[in-house]
Amino acid sequence: MAKLRMSKERQAVDGVPPNAATAIPLHLALPDLPGGQDKSLKRVSDVLAPLDHGQKLQLYKMIRDGYLEDMAEPVAQMLVTMLNGRRSEHARRVWTGLFDALILRDDSLLTSGVRLAGALHLADVSAWWFALAPRMEPLVGRVQETVARLAKDQPLNEIFASAEAQSWADALRQRSLAVLARLRSAPAEATAFLSEVSGFRAQMLKRHGVRQREGVARAELERMETILLAAPAWADQPLPSLLHGDPVRLAREMVRRGDCTREGAAMFAVAGLHRRDDAALAIRLFEAFPVAVAKDAIIGRLLVAAEALKATLTGSFLSKPGLLVADAVDDRDHPSAQLQHFLAWYDAVHALELDTTDRERNMVHQAFRELSNAVHEDLAPVLARRIEALTMHSVLDPLMERVRFVNEFQAQLARRGIVSSGKPWRAEDGNHVATAFRRLSSTGAAEGLRMLGQLADLADMLSYPIEITALDIALAGVIEAALRQQKTFGAAETRLIDRVIAVSSDERKRCRWWVAPEVVTLLDAAEKSGIAGTAKK
Repeated sequence: MAKLRMSKERQAVDGVPPNAATAIPLHLALPDLPGGQDKSLKRVSDVLAPLDHGQKLQLYKMIRDGYLEDMAEPVAQMLVTMLNGRRSEHARRVWTGLFDALILRDDSLLTSGVRLAGALHLADVSAWWFALAPRMEPLVGRVQETVARLAKDQPLNEIFASAEAQSWADALRQRSLAVLARLRSAPAEATAFLSEVSGFRAQMLKRHGVRQREGVARAELERMETILLAAPAWADQPLPSLLHGDPVRLAREMVRRGDCTREGAAMFAVAGLHRRDDAALAIRLFEAFPVAVAKDAIIGRLLVAAEALKATLTGSFLSKPGLLVADAVDDRDHPSAQLQHFLAWYDAVHALELDTTDRERNMVHQAFRELSNAVHEDLAPVLARRIEALTMHSVLDPLMERVRFVNEFQAQLARRGIVSSGKPWRAEDGNHVATAFRRLSSTGAAEGLRMLGQLADLADMLSYPIEITALDIALAGVIEAALRQQKTFGAAETRLIDRVIAVSSDERKRCRWWVAPEVVTLLDAAEKSGIAGTAKK
């Protein structure tokens, strides 16, 4: 059968089936067949090409079990070729399978400025393989040749799931441990080896368009050894249950059964924490495994959450000031949700008392300082300028969304006893809003009620509420006209209507002998529109 070459890009994600729609005509990889079977197989290949990987595997099993007779052998051979695709780094796939329960496939971790303790991306595992593989010869070559020979007649998925593949993986694991043990006793050689791992990792990151910020630390050598020692603890368990089950419970069971050390189980649990990014899980994890890697991982997640929130503030709130972010992103990506996520991690760090050293306290405080600067020194001044430029035709929703976030940020810090930079809003900001409110209400147009309600809410957010009195005859006229149109009012409009009617009702109670005609007509309109109870009080 013709050999299919594999691109470097495909090697980076070895183990992922190729896209059938872009694969080469696979009937061409088959030997010439007698009696016109070439053309028949081409037609079969054309029919099978759009099928996904699972469908092709099912069809192969049907053929293997004798459901097809005349064309069984050549079609099965073709399916094997299609299923195996361009995958060629078989020994590497056997070895990386040891890490399937730990590997994270979230590419955002690669672009983060934070190196998360215990987080293994596919790029990290690949870098370790490229550095270890030459030191594990001739074992690597034997595994590679064996799998390549079997792959001529079997799908790689079946080969990798076989008991024989588990024995190869364990042999590679034992050989890796022997190499790492030798490196531990030779510091100079270990330094050179870690430099190789860093170099390979930099190459892998470059393929993702990311520049490596720091090399692989010496502590990661010990962590890799811990993982390899613990790998048999999860090797025989179904991968879906490992990926989607409770990582703390599973890690506890590994220790209880004696499958691995507490340190190895902790590495498994930390990988689950990174996969879920859940602060509540972090508290349970550290209570069960109070080890350094868990502590560093939790503080790292706090720093990543702060980094993500700061990036959103800069990207969505500042670079697109006219955009209503709530309409443009998922709820979990909104700055308010990201703030809550960051605070959940801060509360977890605080509850577990993890920031005990000067280094840890400085990292947490620096994250707060950077966020506070982004809010008070970058965002708030921009919002103040937009408030100053308000007109009767301004769109207020994006501005109010941002002001609401700044207030929420201030309130959350205050609840935690964190000193902020003082009040973000000035009296001038309140005056600008009040001026816009008076100008709009003076038009007397009912169509302006929605914006009037928003301006009143905005003034409240700034802590400079607009004073409404019975002398606001023009405002009373706007509301009366809107009530007589029998419109459906939004929340901001309803709040303003209630305020004006309450003031008008108080005025009628206070002045029994004479009330301005505009107040009387407003209360009459309120009664007819169903707000009679408020109007009569």
